[in-house]
Amino acid sequence: MHPAQKPESRRRRASDPDRDPADPHRPPPPLKGTLPPHCQRDLATLRAFVRDAVTGAPPAPPVPPADFRHLLVTGATGFVGRFLLRDLLTEAPTLTIHCIVRGTAPEEGLERLRASMQHAEIWNDNFASRIRVHPGDIAEPRFGLSDSRFRSLCAKIDAVHHFAASLSLSASYAGIRRVNAFGIRNVLELCLRTRFKHLFHASTLGIFPEYFCSFAREYADCRIDDQMQPDLARMKRTFPLGLLGYPWSKLVAEQAILFAHAASLPAAIFRLAQTSMASTGYTQPTNIIQRLFAAVVDTGMIPRGFTLQSNVDPVDTLSRICAGISLNPERRFTIYNCFNPTPSYRTLRIEELGLDYPEVSYQVFKRACQARGDASPLARYWALLDHFAPYWLRGRDSATSLPIGDRAIRDDFFGSIDWPGPLTRYVRYNRWIRKHRDEWPHPLPKRRLKVEHLLKQARRYASDRGLSFASTYPDWMLEGMTRLVQAIRSPEAGLLDTRIGHVAFDMCRMLRNNAELAAERERCPEIGRQTIARPVFIVGINRTGTTYLHRLMARDPRFWALRAYEYVEPVIPGGDYARLAGTPNDPRRALATDVFEASGIIDSFAGIHHIDIDEPEEDIPILRLSFRAWMFATRYHIPAYNRWLDAKGSREAYRHHRRVMQHYTYQRRERHPGANGQWLFKMPTHLRELEALTRAYPDALFIQTHREPVQFMGSWCSLVERIRSNISEPRPRDVLGREQLREMSRMLDRAVAFRESRPELEDRWIDVSYYDLVEDPMAVVAHIYERRGWELEPEAVRAMNEWLDEQRARRRTETRHSYEIADYGLARETIDAAFARYRKFLAEGDRRASML
Repeated sequence: MHPAQKPESRRRRASDPDRDPADPHRPPPPLKGTLPPHCQRDLATLRAFVRDAVTGAPPAPPVPPADFRHLLVTGATGFVGRFLLRDLLTEAPTLTIHCIVRGTAPEEGLERLRASMQHAEIWNDNFASRIRVHPGDIAEPRFGLSDSRFRSLCAKIDAVHHFAASLSLSASYAGIRRVNAFGIRNVLELCLRTRFKHLFHASTLGIFPEYFCSFAREYADCRIDDQMQPDLARMKRTFPLGLLGYPWSKLVAEQAILFAHAASLPAAIFRLAQTSMASTGYTQPTNIIQRLFAAVVDTGMIPRGFTLQSNVDPVDTLSRICAGISLNPERRFTIYNCFNPTPSYRTLRIEELGLDYPEVSYQVFKRACQARGDASPLARYWALLDHFAPYWLRGRDSATSLPIGDRAIRDDFFGSIDWPGPLTRYVRYNRWIRKHRDEWPHPLPKRRLKVEHLLKQARRYASDRGLSFASTYPDWMLEGMTRLVQAIRSPEAGLLDTRIGHVAFDMCRMLRNNAELAAERERCPEIGRQTIARPVFIVGINRTGTTYLHRLMARDPRFWALRAYEYVEPVIPGGDYARLAGTPNDPRRALATDVFEASGIIDSFAGIHHIDIDEPEEDIPILRLSFRAWMFATRYHIPAYNRWLDAKGSREAYRHHRRVMQHYTYQRRERHPGANGQWLFKMPTHLRELEALTRAYPDALFIQTHREPVQFMGSWCSLVERIRSNISEPRPRDVLGREQLREMSRMLDRAVAFRESRPELEDRWIDVSYYDLVEDPMAVVAHIYERRGWELEPEAVRAMNEWLDEQRARRRTETRHSYEIADYGLARETIDAAFARYRKFLAEGDRRASML
């Protein structure tokens, strides 16, 4: 939808009492101090040109944005410009876009445009008819066009998007001024001749030393507000004119535009965040950030303090913001800080992604790079790196939020702004460079999954938090991790090379979460005193309606059920549960969204199991923290680990489960003082370890769902196949079918054995038919509540019915997956025989017989 069609959205945002109170109509303040002499002379020349252009007969009024028909884009073949061109053509179908492109003929220029957009995988053949190419050079007078062609553009163009620039960070001001500082003169001449044209200029947040230095060291307490001007004294200290001319050249261009704006030129300046990739993973190999990472891979060593940059924003999101604001007829601001204010929930280190490189000093790293000569990705960049390494290589102090004002883009850009998380960006980046290996100039990283590497990360997690390694990671936990890694690395697991980084990150995340929990317990000893009374476990086997019943009952406020985002990250840094836990501002939501998107789990489960970060989920992640849990056998084919776990059991895992749940109980009570909810859990594999579960939770209550095995086995095999498809080599379907039939029947046999051996616990069990649940879910809920003596309050009934309505609506539009037991080499007779003990157990009484 065209942004101009949503004025009400902007007015609502502008009236938000929590917004920055800055007046958007107030002009940006002037620079304080004096520019370096060379910059000052250039700016004076540009101002004189503007003054002459508007003196005497002023230009005619500009065309309002709603009436734009012809736009000019400079830099359309550049990294940002190609995405801006795509967005303008897509957002406003009536526009014709004129582009200044180097070349000798329009056909040649159009081919360059097409090639650059095809490289980014954003070209659409329908674009060609709406693009007009003018061969020229932005640094030449009047773009190098003939007088008649330039006059024609002056009469036709309604707005100019000036995105052309030299982006070199290794050039002095003298070496870059011709394009970046004086290129703006030609743009201003076009905008000031005949009639005013709207001017939209791409600048950079890098004019601020605070931002360029990542708010590190002396800039740690600084802030960049909306419409703010940089501090010239800081710029002079940080940006030597002979070393780094880029920020000075952009500042001179900004000041010339602001001078013209004061003379009635409608203008907007987009201060863009640093960017080197798109949200799709498409990336720019020449960017300094990419070069630094490539040098790490090239040398096989990490300079101390290096982390993956989280504040590298996707170019397509930035271009979409610029396009949307430029087409907004009610835009109010002049300067826009275009960036993601919360780029990362936590610092992401490459060691956590399976890159087991030794950490060395900057000087050792530099010598190793220089030994590579011109082959090093950092050749000719050492003067820049020597100057900024103390800021860029800052280790765990990496900023996870940026103190920059973003009111302007929030108020003047309509619609949501989607910022993919750092893990998602990294995964997509790796996918893109693997796909385009032939054209990628840098070495590709080789990831490894090794026990000793994971132990090194675990020691760092404990040390960073002042914890004892032995108490944070007891021997039983480390044994489980070792056995699991060995099994995953074995040939029979068939782990794909492209997924080693994912697995390594997953292991590190579990280790880190254990350290976070241990640190929180030390800070808050009252966690160990939290009681958990009569928790309810829904333990039906997979594909028997357990998720449906779990989420339905969780609508009742009497129950506490953990949402997906709480599992991904159990601890809020700082522990402000009273203010943040469970609210839209809970920072764990961002990490969960990033992890789910990067893992591809939502797509993997589409049509099979609906995943939503705000919905209750299985307590799989809690047991995973122990590294001794049966759900690993679902994700991986790891028979050696299964045999080990079968012999060892899960007693320690369930003790750990209860310890972790004391944390969540504490968090709930911090948020809701005096509350005493009843925990509601759901996980099929609990059926395999009921003895360990009841030792950890002696007063546990159970709800077991039942379904004809011949009906759930096909669905389950289909799900396992989908889960494993993006992590390991495919196995023959009939082999998978036999494997899962064996494991599932064993699980139910163990559950039957437990129930038969513990008749004194039968009053804690409620059996539910899948078929009854599907036919009349509220009747099943009423039966459960009646059996337990719980009051089913009207509020809970309303919430449950609303949720049921939402599920029916979603299922009407959802593509369901299809499966047949024969696809997996199974037949009814084979399945019935495997589940004979379970079927006999249910046939023992009339009540149980009705379950199937």
